[in-house]
Amino acid sequence: MRAHEVPTHVQAEDRVLLWLTFPQIVAMVAVSALAYGIYHYAPVGPSGVRIAAAALFALGGLAVIAGRIGGRRLPLVAADLLRYGVGARRYAGPPAELVRGEPHAAVQPSGSEDDPLRLLARRVLRRTRRASQQRKEGERRTGRLPFRPQRLFGRRGGGEEPDAPPAAREDREQRLGSRRRGGRGFWKSFLIAAALALVVLSALPLAAALAQEPEEGGWTSDEIEFQPPPVVPGRRLFVEGLTVNGGRAEVVLRAATDLRLTVRAYGGPEGRSLRAWVAASLTQGQHSTHDLPLHGPSPSLVFSWRDGIGQAGALSLEGEQLPYPLPAAAGELCTVRVASLGWTQGAVAGTVASTCASAIGESVSLQAVSGHADITTTALIAAEVLAVSGTVTVSSATRETSVPLVAGGETRFRLPVATGEGIHAVAIAAELEASLRIALPPLVELSHVPERTERLTETASVHIPAFGDVVTESVTIPMEDGTFTEQSVTASCYVSASTVSRDVVFTVVHEERVEAAVTERAPLARTRTETLALASSVWADGSYRGLSVPDPEPEPTPAAPVPAGAGELREWFAEQGWEWPW
Repeated sequence: MRAHEVPTHVQAEDRVLLWLTFPQIVAMVAVSALAYGIYHYAPVGPSGVRIAAAALFALGGLAVIAGRIGGRRLPLVAADLLRYGVGARRYAGPPAELVRGEPHAAVQPSGSEDDPLRLLARRVLRRTRRASQQRKEGERRTGRLPFRPQRLFGRRGGGEEPDAPPAAREDREQRLGSRRRGGRGFWKSFLIAAALALVVLSALPLAAALAQEPEEGGWTSDEIEFQPPPVVPGRRLFVEGLTVNGGRAEVVLRAATDLRLTVRAYGGPEGRSLRAWVAASLTQGQHSTHDLPLHGPSPSLVFSWRDGIGQAGALSLEGEQLPYPLPAAAGELCTVRVASLGWTQGAVAGTVASTCASAIGESVSLQAVSGHADITTTALIAAEVLAVSGTVTVSSATRETSVPLVAGGETRFRLPVATGEGIHAVAIAAELEASLRIALPPLVELSHVPERTERLTETASVHIPAFGDVVTESVTIPMEDGTFTEQSVTASCYVSASTVSRDVVFTVVHEERVEAAVTERAPLARTRTETLALASSVWADGSYRGLSVPDPEPEPTPAAPVPAGAGELREWFAEQGWEWPW
């Protein structure tokens, strides 16, 4: 849940609905009720006329309540116009002509003599008296009757004038009877009363605005007009240190006077979410350190204060004032990022962290084959990074400093800058140099062998194993008596083992061929250079100055009353240091 604190010293009324305050809403409700009363109860004619009258009254009332000209309310503008129209004019002659011997009249309190309503009322009364005197003189000359209110509003009792003649009395009774029958006296009375009511309702907001208007030379806010205490020049809060480390901001504040401090950190997707809130009381010259979170794409820090004399203010840091997010750059040899960046009095300091690779790809023009054929190609070979060295150069405006790079670690730097309030643009350049060791593959050497024929004589030996077998067959033998007799005949044979050797002559043809030999090569040593650039900005505050609050003005001593007696009056003159004139 979002919480907003609106301190009372900002002189701003709470807006209840849209841009309207609670008194304006109440006044609008009252004007709407009066407009409805005019429409519903005014016997002016048909409904269209009453609606038009109610609408005009409502629009006029709403314009008086919520309308503004040049940021000022309409009653205040009308009061200025009345004061200009009916007030005194400024004398354009030399000041010497205004010198007079008698003392000046006592200054009237504000709101009595220079009130435009009083001046307007006096002028209207003077003109009314003058017109009444002229009308009376004209009536005396022409013989007309003097003005009487009964003639305007009508006589309810129907009394008779003792001095009037009978004919005039009858004529008056006839006229009164016709008015009662036609109702013209009632309509005239109602219209006059309605006009007076409109004048009073229109004058009420104007009188209220004049009562609330401040004195000459005062200050006027948007909603509440009053005379605040005079502003004491000078700053109450100074920033003496600002360091951003990752997603945190460390701010060192110093109070120039006794004050109540409230620290707020805003973040989120739109930068409006309250992420941290801290309250503290500081005395003059006291330091206060705050570790605040930085969240979202556009975080901001707000430091609001209220001092001992009732004055308040705030200081905010956002955008280019905060070095957030911290920059980073990635290269082939190393990845460089700003781990911390901050400002202290007269210097910008920070830390650059680097992470270097252990192996990278290196393009090498390599001879792969030599001898019978020569093949050379460009190959991307993994190279071992032996060592990385370099410098980090930090510059801001016309000032520059260089520090050795700590490869694979954090490199700290400090750059002196000019004092004073402002934004310092910081440029960081990391110049890297790496020693590489490239392991080359073996070299293949080719040799050509032509075709040749070779006649070879070799002795071939064949071993014949021993072999034996028994064969049995049936034989049919015819007998003398014509019969047949079967006899079984068995025969066996055996061959012993032997080895037979012979000399064999044959021809071998060797075809043309290429023979290869592999030769190991020594590794290749190279160097690689690289430059990475980073940029950021940080806000710097002015030098600390203590606030000297002036002593309050003493209250005027009330004047002693003048004694009434002569003796006491003589003593009072002596106390005042005056000489008794009698």
